[in-house]
Amino acid sequence: MTLTTVLSLGAVFLRYIAGEQTVKDTKYMASQDAANIVLLRPAMLTSYPWTLLTTTFVEPNFFFLLYGLFALATVGSFLERQWGTRGYVQVLAVLAIVPVVVATVVVVCIGVAREDSVILYDNRIGGLSALLSGLTVGLKQLVPEHTVKLFRGRLGFRMNDLPGFYTLIFPIIYTLLDDLPSVILVNVGFLAAFVFLRFYRYEGNGGVRGDRSEAFAFCTFFPEFVRPVVRRLDGVVYWLAVKLRLVASEDGYRQAAEADLDLDQFSPSGPLEVVVTGGSGVDESAEVADRRRALAAKVLDMRLGSGGNNTPSVSASASAGTN
Repeated sequence: MTLTTVLSLGAVFLRYIAGEQTVKDTKYMASQDAANIVLLRPAMLTSYPWTLLTTTFVEPNFFFLLYGLFALATVGSFLERQWGTRGYVQVLAVLAIVPVVVATVVVVCIGVAREDSVILYDNRIGGLSALLSGLTVGLKQLVPEHTVKLFRGRLGFRMNDLPGFYTLIFPIIYTLLDDLPSVILVNVGFLAAFVFLRFYRYEGNGGVRGDRSEAFAFCTFFPEFVRPVVRRLDGVVYWLAVKLRLVASEDGYRQAAEADLDLDQFSPSGPLEVVVTGGSGVDESAEVADRRRALAAKVLDMRLGSGGNNTPSVSASASAGTN
């Protein structure tokens, strides 16, 4: 959060001291933007290669900056406590690099296809959109069936629905603002977070990678009536990924999960580490996941200041596995 505040306000300050330009040439105007030192433009990438790392934490829109800082202060600190600082930094690194690289490649391809180099100067790729999109996926993983009520119960939503809501509403907003890179960042941030949390992040001390529980299956991000179709498509993509050895098979995951079922290592009094090692054939791991999700829901209530209105339910988390 501090990094975002410093870089975003620094970009505004650089533009302020540079003064206003009256030249209408897009390429010249873009090259004179003082914020290029931290905010990525595809045409300026070779001059400022470090912007691949900094641009995610620079939010040029003031209202989105306020919203993002609030989200990082609440949701970000909550996720950091669950995953630990190291795990949280790993997720941030994935969300800071992968969506930016993909968005840059897409914009460059569009520019080449249209034979229009102005696109490479006119589009700024950055902001908190990918970061926040990925963090909603983290909330769904930890507390999928938990309901948060705001404004004295007048507004409520389930964490299970939050990623879908974000990836539906914000691309529309960015489209209206004519901000194509942010539309790409939102969707790629969602996918990058899911793939990393589902298949690659270490979830336990026994070498378990990812969260294969049914509550975190890709189809659960979609409405009930389209889940059978999504499940089939997801199965094809997963089969191909296993064949290419990009992800572990279910058998390999199950063996690692069975080796990691040491409940004595779980201590609610210490920093809460929500570890979901669910997998077919490992019944004990579902019980552990339920306990940890219930505790995570309590912590989330405290973070959001929602008091006693939202009582987390262990049975609710367990029911998520049947979706």
